Amino acid sequence: MKSTYKCLLLLLITLFVHQARAQKIDVKLARRLAVIYNADQRYRVAAIKEAKKTGSGSAKDNALGKKQEVADFANMIEIDKIIKAYGYPGKSMVGKQSKVAFMVVQHNDLKTQEKYLPLFIKAANEGELDRSVLPLMIDRVRLGNGQPQLYGTQLSEIRNSKKVQIKPIEDEINVNIRRKAYGLPPLETYYKNWDIDYKVPTSNGNPNPKELYASINNQSESKVEAIGGDEGILAKLRYPEKARSNNISGAVTVEFTVDKDGNTKNIVVVEGLGYDCDAEAIRVIRESRYTNPAREESELRMKLPFPYSK
Repeated sequence: MKSTYKCLLLLLITLFVHQARAQKIDVKLARRLAVIYNADQRYRVAAIKEAKKTGSGSAKDNALGKKQEVADFANMIEIDKIIKAYGYPGKSMVGKQSKVAFMVVQHNDLKTQEKYLPLFIKAANEGELDRSVLPLMIDRVRLGNGQPQLYGTQLSEIRNSKKVQIKPIEDEINVNIRRKAYGLPPLETYYKNWDIDYKVPTSNGNPNPKELYASINNQSESKVEAIGGDEGILAKLRYPEKARSNNISGAVTVEFTVDKDGNTKNIVVVEGLGYDCDAEAIRVIRESRYTNPAREESELRMKLPFPYSK
């Protein structure tokens, strides 16, 4: 009888805990994140399917990619707002939508990834985010800074081809040890998703053909960058008198296109401040010039703070 009572009591406690956890879920926020997730995947999934059929770099693949870039910018604006209001929207807050903020940042620029990586690590350490996703961001940040990746999560598509290459991996002999620490499968298994017959190098040498690897310079060589850097652009900002007299502060977010010659065009304010700040942001971006080694049009987004101080 006592045993039955204890089991019943344990069951009631378990149900109570689950109910308490369920009550903490912010349903409205979870639904908002679900909408963002759909926007994050819509054109991206279609582009992957198209690349498998016709190869990366086709006209349709590029068109889908540009549509997804616009969606990514809009998603990041939403995620910025959510994080400012709630902190990281993790498991205890939004349940199964806990990876959405991570995914949106992952699909944005290097500066944004570097900004939020510490927050993701903290969330993972607190059990609010699956640790297994962290290597994706760590590898992207390292490659963006010209360093080899650590976990082998990043591949490079070969233009006008259905094939991919592995981006360089630091200390590749021990890559599976590092992956296991994050609950990831061995690279041999992971790369089968791309029909890659991969073997981890040993102290006796690398059994994989050289053409299986992409150059670490591929990303940096084709990178579109402001001449004088972002700091050079921000240094040109003037704090409008109208904004100063009304004590206005914040940031103007703009989206724009860098053409093949490094000039800016199609400048649009996606998050403004008013008080002449929007016009000033447009002026500075219009006068900016970029290096564009690949000579392909690129869609960029930038936040310009008012007032700006170095």
